[in-house]
Formats: sequence, C-alpha cells, structure tokens
Amino acid sequence: MNPTIRETDGIILDTREHGESDLILTIFCRDGGRSTAIAKGARKSLRRFVNKLELYSFLHVTLRQRNPNSMALLEEAELHAGFIRLRKDIQRYTAASVIREFTLLATREGEADERSYALLLWAFHHLDREMPHLQVVMLFLLRFHDYIGYRPELSSCFHCGNPADTRKVFGFSTVYGGLVCNSCVSTNNRSGIRLSGHTIMMLQAAQDMPLKDLYRLEIPEQQLYEALNILHRYGRHVLGRDIISWTMLRSTLQARTIDWDIQR
Repeated sequence: MNPTIRETDGIILDTREHGESDLILTIFCRDGGRSTAIAKGARKSLRRFVNKLELYSFLHVTLRQRNPNSMALLEEAELHAGFIRLRKDIQRYTAASVIREFTLLATREGEADERSYALLLWAFHHLDREMPHLQVVMLFLLRFHDYIGYRPELSSCFHCGNPADTRKVFGFSTVYGGLVCNSCVSTNNRSGIRLSGHTIMMLQAAQDMPLKDLYRLEIPEQQLYEALNILHRYGRHVLGRDIISWTMLRSTLQARTIDWDIQR
C-alpha cells in the first residue's frame, strides 16, 4: 500500500518527548480533525522544525502515513502564527489550557470536525489579542458543547415549556442540558444552577451569531460568571470527569467573583 500524504493546517494541542530526539504531537487539523504525528529528530533540529512545534502553534503541515493504523510522520511544518501570548501571559495561558483540555477530552483521533477546528482557531486568535480571556473561554464552551452534540437548550423550561425571558429567573440542569423554571423546581423536585433572564438572552444570541462576529459582544461581568458557571458544570457532566485546568483558571478571578464557585 502506498503511503498517504496529507497537507493541511493545524493547531498543536499536545507535545511529548519520545526517544532521544523525537516529539510526538497532537495536532487538531482542518482536514481530519485530531491527528497524532511523530516529528523525527525535532528536539535536535536546528533548521527544519526550530521554534515551530510549540504548544498552540498554528501550522501548515505535511503528514505522511503508511496505513490508516500507523502513526503519521510529520515531514514539513510551516508556521502561520505562534500565538506567543498564550504561553507568556498567565491569564491567557490558563484560558488556552481549559480550551485545550476540553478539546482533547471530547474529540477522537481521525474524526474530521471543521467547525471545532474553526472555533479553536477563533479562540486562540482572540486570546492572542485583546479580548478578555474569560469571555473567550465562555463563548468557546457555549459553541463547543453544541458542536459535539450537547447544545444547551435555552429557549424554555425542558419540563413544562415555560419560555425564557428577561423578567424570569431559571435554573440550568446539567443532567438534562436545559433550563428549569422555578415552578418546576418546587413542584417536580427538579434542581438547577441559577441563571438570570438577561444571561439566558445573552447566551441565546451567542449560540447562533456568526463566529466572526462573537468578539463584538459586550458581556456584563455578572452574566459572564453565571454563564461560565453553568458551562463548566455542564461540560464536567457531559465528559464525566473534572476539568483539571479549571483550577488554574479559577485562580485568575477576583475575590469579589467568588459566587461563581458556590452557585447551585
């Protein structure tokens, strides 16, 4: 069988040393999704891979694979963007770490997903610039849950159909992935994490807005923290495990936002 050669763009989500001089990379590619590749001699390279194979680097890569069951060989890599601020600014690093962890936990090798690729690129691009790091994380998680098949239902109570509006306070159920109104909380023994009507309206708008326009949103602090709270807890439920990097992200919060951690 002749080897398959693939040229595509991709973002490095993981690197680990292998042998004396090699690197094994996890690259989220435009074509093919999550891909594992070995870069032979990368740790001793003075020319071919120098300063290119860093975490979060955005590359154009050439991958050679002998058969579908073998690990790909990284033959060439050209740097599009290094996203240096993601590695040098602690707040942006912790935000990128959360995005990276969610992506690695929720995706599998070889499953093409152009929407998640575009979302990753959008998130790292805006983290590398001036967009607030917590806002990037929140918007990423909102869209990412949708893309992996767990879109939060934010239009009405999942139990009785009571529509959401700015005058009402709802809860969000991580078990059902949707809103629960106060009436159903009290009469049907349902529970949920508190979510104001204004936060629900903001999330509804962000769910369907074109990706390229998300940076235009101006999100009040209280709405941002309410949204982060439910999206983190929902993701933890969907994935069935804690998000390790969330502890680092939490350390970037101001003391006055502690309610984010204790809301139920």
